[in-house]
Amino acid sequence: MTRKASPSIVLVSAALLALSGVSLVACGDKKADDTPAAQPTTEPPAPEKTHGLTKEQAAEPIAKVGATTITVGEFAERLSSQSPYLRARYSSPERKREFLDNMVRFELLAIEAEKRGLDKQPEVDRVKRQMMVQQMMTELFDEQGVKLSDIPDADIEAYYAAHKAEFNKPEQRRASHILCKTKAECEGVLAKLKAGKADDMELFRKLADQHNTDAETKERQGDLRFFSQEPAEGEVAPPKAVRDAVWTLAKNGDLYDGVIESEKGFHVVKRTGERPALARTLEDARRLIQNRLWREKREAAIEAFVADLRKKADVKENPEALAQVKVDLSDLPKEEAAGAKKAPKKAETATP
Repeated sequence: MTRKASPSIVLVSAALLALSGVSLVACGDKKADDTPAAQPTTEPPAPEKTHGLTKEQAAEPIAKVGATTITVGEFAERLSSQSPYLRARYSSPERKREFLDNMVRFELLAIEAEKRGLDKQPEVDRVKRQMMVQQMMTELFDEQGVKLSDIPDADIEAYYAAHKAEFNKPEQRRASHILCKTKAECEGVLAKLKAGKADDMELFRKLADQHNTDAETKERQGDLRFFSQEPAEGEVAPPKAVRDAVWTLAKNGDLYDGVIESEKGFHVVKRTGERPALARTLEDARRLIQNRLWREKREAAIEAFVADLRKKADVKENPEALAQVKVDLSDLPKEEAAGAKKAPKKAETATP
């Protein structure tokens, strides 16, 4: 059953609602200037973090070895410098403790080495200087130097246009030959090769050592390297008769069935390799060219830096004394030793 409110309750309720309405209207009429402005809340900037650590966390000691302190930040830095595989390995608490033990072990050994005066040895000093130079070069020419993004598209396009032959090459083949003084000698060599196994490259090299008179390929046991059938300008290639003969051979390992005569003499020829034709568009080669130009600019900046240092320093050299230094190549195979002597100047830079 629903109860009806009494008349007195209804009147009181109406009066209260009326008063509330007046109050609300009064508040609505109040000027905005009379209302205190809400103060903006500004959150403090988040602390800078390295390896997930604040400066305070990074500075916290994690171990002490004598007078040496290992901080949390140093631990995190050493760990982050490891390969992704090793970082994953040291992610558990037990493995982190193992890594810390290794750091402590290293410090113990380093302190003992210093006590024994090993830090004053020339070899140790040389390694330290190498690391200093490496760090300086990284900061100057990697972190602060020219970036890949600094290489303009116009330079990339100009390089491609000037080197199209490098990115568009015909099919190339590789072969080995034995250049003989007479046709009869060559026929004898060919007969021995035919009598052996078709894929016996050792026999070919052995006969090349004995009979090849070509000064250019003598040390390579007759290897002619890769060449085109119709070589581009400046390309090193064997005589046309040899090239044409190689292009008649169906597969690698095939021996040409006959003695080839050229302006150089008489040849026995064996096909040893192939490269398919190369056709790379500008977009295909863009990244390669960009990296190459970046390296060139970086090397140019380094050379200019060193030249400036040399200009400012007091450098005196005694080239005549170099004749006293004998280079021992007895531990290199004969072919490799010959190749090392002929290698381009910047093929490999020795660490001083």
